[in-house]
Amino acid sequence: MPKDYALDLKFAYTFSEAYQALSAMDLDTRKFYRFGIWALDFPYMIVYSLFFGGVLYRLWSSRNLLLLPFLVAVFDFFENLMVLRLLKIFPEPNRMMTLIASAFTTLKWLSVGVMVLTILWGIWRYDFSEKFSTSSTS
Repeated sequence: MPKDYALDLKFAYTFSEAYQALSAMDLDTRKFYRFGIWALDFPYMIVYSLFFGGVLYRLWSSRNLLLLPFLVAVFDFFENLMVLRLLKIFPEPNRMMTLIASAFTTLKWLSVGVMVLTILWGIWRYDFSEKFSTSSTS
């Protein structure tokens, strides 16, 4: 499926952008999109939550930061439910449901950004502490 049509890859989409993307898909493409959400997106949430939780714990040794990838997964989960519902009721327009789906998508991408910045900061901190401890022992 072209990336232009996948609502879960967009950021802060509007009602008209969502329905334009859904209208551009034929019935088979919408079925394939639904299948992709069920077969790929839902299992992938578990994988990336555990992986990034492990990375964050390794870098920061903080249980509080373990919540970040699971927060991403919660937003992704509700986004997927809303998109599945939009695909099911299409072509019936539902402005409120579309805006809620967009809000969950936007929150997901914002929390992904925070998570990536936290990981990069942790890598920098780890690298800096390694260089500092190496140079101080020399």
